[in-house]
Amino acid sequence: MALIQSAGAALYTVIDGVRHYVLVREKNGSYGLPKGHVEPGETLAQTALREVREETGVRAMLHTFQPVMVDEYPIAGGDLKRVSWFMAYYENQTPVADRTQVLGVLVLPVEAAIRTLTYGSTKDILRRVDERLG
Repeated sequence: MALIQSAGAALYTVIDGVRHYVLVREKNGSYGLPKGHVEPGETLAQTALREVREETGVRAMLHTFQPVMVDEYPIAGGDLKRVSWFMAYYENQTPVADRTQVLGVLVLPVEAAIRTLTYGSTKDILRRVDERLG
């Protein structure tokens, strides 16, 4: 069994005083948060920022260079996937999907984002991040 390392971010901005989160529509049609595999020589924080930029075009700022949460789950072939999640912020940019990476991008307030996310674990991550942000 191999451990597959990924990193991503709960990416947000504030619009008219309300926090909005960026969701990506994966190629399989599910909605999630920007994330991807760690490349050789990258830190987890570098991976999270790169994946955000690749999938949404946004140059984000991390709250901290340490992950705020880690999610692990089995994937096909008996491997284990570990996703290290960061909190990231952006302003004065418009997220745009890179169609080679994802099918689309949505920017939604927290409750709408949680309803839209496909997987329960991702919904939990977004809830915890939003609570942490106050």
